[in-house]
Amino acid sequence: MAEPAAEHGPDAEVIPLRPSAVPAPVPAMPAGPGERRHRVRRFIQWTRQHRYGSRAVKGAWTIVATPAVGTGKMTAKGWRWIRADDYADADNPMFREQVRTRRRRTAWWVGGLYAAGSGASMLWWTPAPLTGVGVAVAAGTIIEGSRRFQHRAKKPGFPGLNKKTPSENLVTRAAVAAKLGRAEGMQLAMPVLTEPDGWSTVLQLPPGQRARACLGKEGDFASALGTGETQVVFTLVPEHAGRLEVFVAKSDPFLKLHPSPLLGRTDPIDFWAGIPAGVNARGREERLRLVDASLLVAGEPRAGKSAAVNGIIGAAALAVTPRIHLWDGKGAGDHRPWRRIAHTAEKRNAAGLLDHLRRMQDRMEQVFDMLDEAGGSSKLNPELCRQLGVDIELTIVDETRYYVTSPHGPEIVQAATDIASRGPAAGILLVLATQRMTKEGIPPELKGVCSLRWAMRCPDVIASNAVLGPGAAGAGYDASEIPRTHRGVGILDADGADPVKLRSYYLNDEGPDLVAVADAAYALRAAAGTLPARETAQDGIVVSGSAEILAAFGDDEKLLPGELAERLGWTRQHLADALRGVQVRQIWRDGGNAGRGYYREDVAARAR
Repeated sequence: MAEPAAEHGPDAEVIPLRPSAVPAPVPAMPAGPGERRHRVRRFIQWTRQHRYGSRAVKGAWTIVATPAVGTGKMTAKGWRWIRADDYADADNPMFREQVRTRRRRTAWWVGGLYAAGSGASMLWWTPAPLTGVGVAVAAGTIIEGSRRFQHRAKKPGFPGLNKKTPSENLVTRAAVAAKLGRAEGMQLAMPVLTEPDGWSTVLQLPPGQRARACLGKEGDFASALGTGETQVVFTLVPEHAGRLEVFVAKSDPFLKLHPSPLLGRTDPIDFWAGIPAGVNARGREERLRLVDASLLVAGEPRAGKSAAVNGIIGAAALAVTPRIHLWDGKGAGDHRPWRRIAHTAEKRNAAGLLDHLRRMQDRMEQVFDMLDEAGGSSKLNPELCRQLGVDIELTIVDETRYYVTSPHGPEIVQAATDIASRGPAAGILLVLATQRMTKEGIPPELKGVCSLRWAMRCPDVIASNAVLGPGAAGAGYDASEIPRTHRGVGILDADGADPVKLRSYYLNDEGPDLVAVADAAYALRAAAGTLPARETAQDGIVVSGSAEILAAFGDDEKLLPGELAERLGWTRQHLADALRGVQVRQIWRDGGNAGRGYYREDVAARAR
């Protein structure tokens, strides 16, 4: 049986061997012309398959052509930009001509400055004019090279290139995509301006469309731009109902902490000029003018309500003259640092709050009578405060639900409603804070007279509207859309202005911040002589504040210790320390023994 011969080459011949035969070696033969042609064909085929040749040619052409092509395209695009070709379809030819004029002016300035600089530099260096040409060619090379390498996973570019200010055309297309208005007539009323924290512009809506209807669509616009929802801020332009100011921040502006400006103050602040409430998305301070109306602060737990209230108390404390009355329905010691400064500091005392509100009503009537007799303004102002010897009475009710749902609730609501509606004109101010936005937490009749609203994050749209008013969410002001990570962020509806979203100033209620502000306020009030009388009692002798104790008697000639302490907002121990040495006598009422208490004449004699 024959076996196949070993293969020694492509032209080897198969020779049958016998079992006993030994294959003879084949001598090496020189390659002929046919073999060389065969090798050349195989090399060409291999080169074509791997495309090394075409890639080399394309790479060389890219290196040579990119500078010229890029510079040419950049020049052409710049010329089209000067001609405002991107506004060729604008309905308003006048607006397009304004853009064209502005761009031509910019081009002339740039060209003129370059020519002047080149001419001046030729005095020292002859090739100076070629420097600008080299820069232009380099820029064209970079731009064209970036375009040609777009198929790569990581595109070439410089750091920060993707965060540049968008073009005007891109902004208008995003506005149309977000359904802010029709495509016909949508344009910009001013160029896109770069700001330190982002960019801004003014959007001109098509004729007949209101800018107010765009509020609440910030998320749609952010999606069209490819940015974060909280980075977009819409602001109405008061002078034009069809224009919308647009600001887009580089990063989420509400994640920044803003230390309170109250920290480190050593001089009094002007309470009448407004309280520093917080910072809006543009980084601008928002102030709250409390002397004009009563305030409602509401939000779910851990939303930042306490920080907002502490900011109000701290500002009033540093203002030196306002009398502060704190009523805490929770009683967990949230207001502990302010107790030395406050003229009233009670917790979970519904009967005491009712008595206090009634005293504030009496005070309000007295001030109104003084204003009437003065014959000037019917509202209190700083000049009248000095003239009449009166000042602001600020009452802060924290966890209002506790008080309005108590057995004294109906009377408390009635008195608070009267004060909230008429009190600000007499300097009697009311601040209500609550975590419950339902009618049980804030009765409708009381909420309706609070013109100032401050809504922190709310659990749902219904709760948000309960704070800011019916229809607020539909108008673009929805506190339920505030992320949980944005603690301290809320919507402030100040009287006479559109609501604004802001983050309240940071005062660390678990650290030294509150104590530092309270200590500074205490020192200022001690120097001004406006501390509560209990803080000025030394060795049982009332050094100052005697008028306050006597005023607390009102029309009564004798009061029990508990009644007098309630009116002053003191504890009975503080009252006993302040009136040490004053005779305590029996008090008879309605034919019976009411107990032992203080008589006005004894207090007046001891004070002298």
